[in-house]
Amino acid sequence: MVASTLMAPPRRPARAPRAPRRAGARTTLRVPDDLAETVARYAEQHRTSTNDALIRLALDGARRYEYDREVEELARVRREAIMGRTPVPPGIRVPSSAETTAAILAWRRGDID
Repeated sequence: MVASTLMAPPRRPARAPRAPRRAGARTTLRVPDDLAETVARYAEQHRTSTNDALIRLALDGARRYEYDREVEELARVRREAIMGRTPVPPGIRVPSSAETTAAILAWRRGDID
């Protein structure tokens, strides 16, 4: 046998993954060590650069923050409506506390959507 037929084909050198180009302001920042470890794991798992991983994690955090803010605002509006701080429009009948309790319990049991 010829030795060249037994050898594995030459491997290409591994190239670092490239992040997609994004529009926006450029910045330099220091990343805490514990966060840098998470970013590096994320980048390796998703086969992307550490910069792209950091941006993806930041975007996810921003989406969660905005969602939490919207939920808190909705909760505030509902609290005010329940507490009677928001005036009820004319022609609307407000359910009694017994009707409200019955509706909440029916929803919890899954009787209504």
